[in-house]
Amino acid sequence: MSQKLQPFPGNISFNAQHSPMGAFMSFTCGNFGTRGGVGLQIGQPGNQDVYIGVKDGDRRSDAPPRCLPFYQGKSGEGASAFLVEQAGPEQQNVPDKVQAYRAEQIRRFYGWATDRWQTDELEFCLHTPFGGIPDPQIATPEHLRDALLPAITGRLTLDNRKGQGTKTAFFALHFHEPGARPLDLGSSARFRLAFAHRRDFGVAAELREAGTGAIAGGKPFLFQQWTVDGGLRDVNPVHMLASAVGIGFEVPAGKSYELVIAIGCYLDRVVTTGLEGKYLYGHYFGSLGEVLAEALDRADELRAAAEARDEELLASGLTADQQFIIAHATRSYYGSTQLLEVGGEPFFIVNEGEYCMMNTLDLSVDHMFWELKQNPWAVRNLLDNFVRHYSYIDEVKRDRSGNSRHAPGGISFTHDMGVHNNFSPPGTSSYELENLTGCFSYMTAEQLCNWSLLAATYVLKTGDLPWARLNQHVLAACVSSLVNRGGETGYVHYDSSRCDKGAEITTYDSLDNSLAQTRNNVYMAVKCWASYLGLALVLEQLQVPSAKTARDEMGRIEQDLQRRVNAEGVFPAVFEADNPGYVSRILPACEGLIYPLVWGVRERSPLQDVLKQHTRVLLLDPQRRNLFADGGLKLSSTSNNSWMSKICLVMHVARRVFGLDQDEKVKQLFAAADAAHVKWQTDGSGYWACSDQLVSGKAHGSRFYPRIITSALWLEP
Repeated sequence: MSQKLQPFPGNISFNAQHSPMGAFMSFTCGNFGTRGGVGLQIGQPGNQDVYIGVKDGDRRSDAPPRCLPFYQGKSGEGASAFLVEQAGPEQQNVPDKVQAYRAEQIRRFYGWATDRWQTDELEFCLHTPFGGIPDPQIATPEHLRDALLPAITGRLTLDNRKGQGTKTAFFALHFHEPGARPLDLGSSARFRLAFAHRRDFGVAAELREAGTGAIAGGKPFLFQQWTVDGGLRDVNPVHMLASAVGIGFEVPAGKSYELVIAIGCYLDRVVTTGLEGKYLYGHYFGSLGEVLAEALDRADELRAAAEARDEELLASGLTADQQFIIAHATRSYYGSTQLLEVGGEPFFIVNEGEYCMMNTLDLSVDHMFWELKQNPWAVRNLLDNFVRHYSYIDEVKRDRSGNSRHAPGGISFTHDMGVHNNFSPPGTSSYELENLTGCFSYMTAEQLCNWSLLAATYVLKTGDLPWARLNQHVLAACVSSLVNRGGETGYVHYDSSRCDKGAEITTYDSLDNSLAQTRNNVYMAVKCWASYLGLALVLEQLQVPSAKTARDEMGRIEQDLQRRVNAEGVFPAVFEADNPGYVSRILPACEGLIYPLVWGVRERSPLQDVLKQHTRVLLLDPQRRNLFADGGLKLSSTSNNSWMSKICLVMHVARRVFGLDQDEKVKQLFAAADAAHVKWQTDGSGYWACSDQLVSGKAHGSRFYPRIITSALWLEP
């Protein structure tokens, strides 16, 4: 039996990204009193006021429009810039004459691929279905055209069947940068209207009878004026100097109409530097108008696909809070995706949210669980591009001052491939600098682990041994490089020479020493253990001698870690007794166990038992040092900066590897945590959509972020 979305029970004033796959575009809306709209190749909401509403009477009636509250409300300088002394009150910098619906007048239905708002008068819904992107090197043009359509669709419905007179509805964007224009879709688009911002993105719409799909008897109209209200009423509705552009329609009493809307983009030029890349969708579409027309043609299909995704999540058996986190994260992930063609080859990129760093490797290792289900070729593409363009050979520092005693290091990989569409020079990242001990230092050891884990997971999940054979020299080099960094314990003991007088850090760069320091860190120790295991499993299939080395190093790490547990059954975060991180208690100590679970490894390591005890003690600590006051999970007992993506991993390990949720106390604790984490997103990150770094429940970094897609692991049977 199909299940239906229920009204969202919490705070509905939060932004969500609505994005096609691989286009690095988002239509963002939902947060009351702020701007949003179309954001193209930026890591934040767009800068348009979004007006979706209705007014009594025909378009020229004096009734004030009533709108969903997705706008800031200032009209800008407007006509007064031209009229100067002639400018009257109507042309001054005043709020648009619209009224916002109050929160209690709106219901929001938030599914995996639909986002719908309802009032007693209108309904507005956005559809963002998603699926696998076919491998561009073997897929047919038809399949790629379908998957890479750089547009989303929506519907604005006004049901006036019980009305006594005409009503008028509209969808409009108020731009705050010049370039808005009507868009001519050509003679074949007889019943369609469109507008655009320069050549880059636009909106097209078609008016239909609600429920039947037939073209409506009335015609939609286009307006472009200084304000939405003025555009509806003005005898000259289209003035290209103006900045508020929209499409409206009148609905007579007794009728119900829906405006089917397409929102899309089209960039047909080189968009990156360093390596020159164009969007791959440019092979399959010839213009912005063609993109928008295709989206309208497929609107019914896309809505059905979105609703099917909604039902899939509803039928998952997960709680409503867990479903929300997954739905919110999926939207944010796709908003950061970018599929280019570089040198005649596909080049898949996930941009790092608000920071827009390209293929940040410590995010990629977390995205891969989702990508291997949707489009495994993208993981292989990432691995190959890191080896080809962003690998390097270093030394390690045996003397931490950086002055002397360098020893062989080995292969590793950069933190990222560049930033804001600018590829960094080969072998370098946009992020890493020498002579630092905190943010922006090198992540050499962790990125070595990340590439190794990506490679092992790709091979073990896809069975692509030919790729593994082609890259066995790289896999073996990763084993040697890990060994050179490990000292007697097997896990990272030496920093890269690239740090000079600085020290290496981890992906947790903005936390304290408990997680930010690479050297002698329990989080990194377990990650090294998992890296050796993954490399061993692949190299054993290839019958490569370094497989035994990897197994031996795993054993050394296991033996060392078992003696590090204190009387409470807890690991120090950092094993250096004089380090502030020595007293910290961290939940991500168990993060590395996610990989054997995904690989389907049946054999149980002694390490799992001690990590289970560690995790249980931290979760049920009477002092609640790893819990916030609202019940949300605190990754480190000594930092209020907690990351949603990593919390999702920890919870998955705790449930699926340790079975800790069989304990009623842990089960209740996790339910309370899930509820708190939803509020972190809706209340603590209302403007920034899905965010990762939350300080005491408020978004302070890693906003508009893709990595929370780790939550999709919860869907695994």
